[in-house]
Amino acid sequence: MIRINLLPVRAARKKEAVQRHLVLFVAGLVLILFIGFAMYRGEKSELDDVVATNTRLKSEIEDLKRIIGEVDEYKKQQEILERKLEVISRLKANKTGPVHMLDELATRIPEKLWLENLDEVDQKVTLKGVSINNEVIATFMSRLEDSDYFTEVYLVSIERDELEGLKLKRFTITSRLTVPGTESGEDG
Repeated sequence: MIRINLLPVRAARKKEAVQRHLVLFVAGLVLILFIGFAMYRGEKSELDDVVATNTRLKSEIEDLKRIIGEVDEYKKQQEILERKLEVISRLKANKTGPVHMLDELATRIPEKLWLENLDEVDQKVTLKGVSINNEVIATFMSRLEDSDYFTEVYLVSIERDELEGLKLKRFTITSRLTVPGTESGEDG
């Protein structure tokens, strides 16, 4: 009987199978590494795009914050200028207000009425004078109420008085002084 040693063939086949498995394993490992690297590059590229966009947006936000700061500064300056203009207009009104008020008062005084005293404190005017009769005082008060410079005209008192044989009426009138063209009438 002839004996054939099959062990080297089996060993060779086993060796070939192991080599095949090793080649497949290495090829699979290389394929997995390649796929992983490709995915890494894709994600890295996307991350780089997001980081670049984020950096650009942060830069734009800083620019906008700077612009907002400038706008706020302009608004503050505008408010300061508006207050200054308001003060200037009040000063102009105060400068011309008393002159116009006295002119207005002079044109509103009827005949047979004489003013003896005029006081103005905090836009409140107190007029003291004498007249021939009550009707002349009422006419004067009506004329003052028709004026743009006098509001809230009130008769405080009327007293009889005799001067050089004439029977006169001594009166006191109060009024609030307003200057036309000012917002609240605080000036005068």
